[in-house]
Amino acid sequence: MPLSFLPVEDPFEGTFRSLWSERVAHSELSLDLDFLRLLAGAQPEASYRFVQARDDDGQVRAIACYAISRMRLLRFVPLRVLVLGGMIAAGKAFWFDAAAVDFAEFLSGFQTFVRRRKECDLLVFKEFSAGSDDESIHAMTQAGFIAQMCYDRSRLTLPPDGRMQSFLAQLPSKKRRQLRQAMALGEAAHLEVEVHEHFDHLVDATYGLYQAVNARASEARTPALPRSLFSALGKAGGAARMMTISQDRRPVGFGLLMQRDAKLKCMVIGLDYAVSRDLQLWYLIVLHSIQHALDQGCSSVDLGSTNHGMKRKFGAEREEVWIGVRHRHGWVTRLLAPLIRQTLAATYRPASRPLSPSSDPA
Repeated sequence: MPLSFLPVEDPFEGTFRSLWSERVAHSELSLDLDFLRLLAGAQPEASYRFVQARDDDGQVRAIACYAISRMRLLRFVPLRVLVLGGMIAAGKAFWFDAAAVDFAEFLSGFQTFVRRRKECDLLVFKEFSAGSDDESIHAMTQAGFIAQMCYDRSRLTLPPDGRMQSFLAQLPSKKRRQLRQAMALGEAAHLEVEVHEHFDHLVDATYGLYQAVNARASEARTPALPRSLFSALGKAGGAARMMTISQDRRPVGFGLLMQRDAKLKCMVIGLDYAVSRDLQLWYLIVLHSIQHALDQGCSSVDLGSTNHGMKRKFGAEREEVWIGVRHRHGWVTRLLAPLIRQTLAATYRPASRPLSPSSDPA
């Protein structure tokens, strides 16, 4: 089926907004249109754009969001990089009508659209899950992409009765005992836990805690969220919440959360490393995030893309995430293949296993 790809002038217009919310943002909270608008405002170096594809009858068969940014290869060669969803927003920033078209058709049409507009040198497609997206990953490799497993995502299913005791009861006894000890330690230290709808007044006290964690990350490293985004989210009062853990009224840890319907996403955390080990802050942040999700009637929690081995203690399931990269010229992609893999390895370091050189998830 031939598709005509056209830019979307106003993605916040009712029809497109409804389609995007239903088909894309429902599965990935950081691709919510309001969040992307705040992200664009906090990243002046990157521009976010939307596109839709229609068939001959005028029916919308595919939609996508992408960001254009610039980088330098080996510090000297300037490159324009197109990333589906941008470098910070996670998830699959596109949808296509699988009943009418397949991924290969969508991919071909999108690449043609990009070539005609001459918007980029490097095309980055993310994110794909091993198993459910194997056909798409294969289609990317057939189209000349370097497909690479880059990191893990941890997802947690919550008990339907919304009780912490039920959640803990489903864990092995050793893990259950360890988490209960962490909670008892927090109570003995008189730590105060709060969830804030408006938290721009807390940015000064918490952003440094986030920077400390981001600087220490050894896996799935992504660009640090700008401070202005924290402030914008804190003022907006939308889907974002900040859960803080304070000692003597001073925040020593926090989690930045997003919720939509029955899904909760833990975006980032912050820790005061001077006390984090003694107070078991990492465990407490995850536990209280889960408690907040249970209180809100959520059925699942996205625990993010780091420390999967630790998150297994909470019963989280591991999901492999793949990314595809290619230059607009196939011969350049083949030439740069070792450098592309090296760059991905330097950016994403899964804790559970080293990067595989294979381009086939099977």
